[in-house]
Amino acid sequence: MSLVSPNRRSFLHAGAAAAATLGLPGLALAQSRSLSATTYPGAWESAHRQILLPAFSKASGGAGTNLVASLAVDTVSKIVASKANPPFDVIILDEGPYLAALQHDIFERIPTDKLTHLKDIPSKFVDPRGTGVFVSGQIIGIAYNTEKIKTPPKSWNDLLKPEFKGRVGLAGMGSTLMSAWMAEMARLNGGSEENMEPAFAFVKRLLPNVSAVASNPGSLATLFQQGQIDISIHYNNNVGDLQSKGVPIALVKPDTGWIHIKSSMHIVKNSKNVDLAATYINAAISPEVQTQMADSPYIVAPTSSRAKFSKSLAIYAPDSKALEAMNGVDWAKLNPRRAEYIDRFNREIRV
Repeated sequence: MSLVSPNRRSFLHAGAAAAATLGLPGLALAQSRSLSATTYPGAWESAHRQILLPAFSKASGGAGTNLVASLAVDTVSKIVASKANPPFDVIILDEGPYLAALQHDIFERIPTDKLTHLKDIPSKFVDPRGTGVFVSGQIIGIAYNTEKIKTPPKSWNDLLKPEFKGRVGLAGMGSTLMSAWMAEMARLNGGSEENMEPAFAFVKRLLPNVSAVASNPGSLATLFQQGQIDISIHYNNNVGDLQSKGVPIALVKPDTGWIHIKSSMHIVKNSKNVDLAATYINAAISPEVQTQMADSPYIVAPTSSRAKFSKSLAIYAPDSKALEAMNGVDWAKLNPRRAEYIDRFNREIRV
């Protein structure tokens, strides 16, 4: 136990009173107000630290954020394991992990009266269950090193070309990036979300070309940056982030089309900071934050009707209608077997 002298205690009380009187949230009072939030590793974490956290701090009067980079499936597992005292107050999840997590009853209802920017979010991006708001979208295509690969790839099948032996990178199937791509490869080769055999067969054919399997998309980006891989499946925002760092990389549209993934934010049930979490989500869906995140280098597709599609984003999609027309995943069909597929991927896909 630590002891505080009467003089010290009086000083602290006086300081807090002065802060309250002067309206200075940056002193002792505001410093005690903080929440824990998740982001994704890589470009997402950079974007949230650079754009969202300052906006939240301003909107909340100086509250802090413990921002933790975590894959969606890992985030859900941690919350389920400690429901009574969850490790996070507000989380970001891809659509698939969110739908799968509904069975665990880990979400607080969104206090819509505290989300002033919700009026700018189309109803299709507000979950009808009342426990989530879609805040952004990502686009999946073929990323490649423009200095080492002079002819841009045109098809997922190009990854099988002999000249790419030892140059291809993959991510683990625990990531939404790889789960969505595997579902696409199954569909293109006669399977579906419920029959992934064609996708596993494709990856096994691809293995001689694979140099590394990264744990997550952020680590996959690092492999590009370090020159360990030259071609891969990747998100547009990770590619944009790498381009801003001088990495010679581009993302191209496969002949079968882009893949589009949506992400949502949620308040965790039993959070002790529901109001702060609502302020955090409100900042995330503000047109200012969404417009900044849609611009280079992060190029995250916005959901706010007042956010602007940047020139960088327009390369992939000029508007929300173009995003909706992209290939997607039937998560209701994939989720029941996703854990099985992840386990199989971890066992069979080794380099």
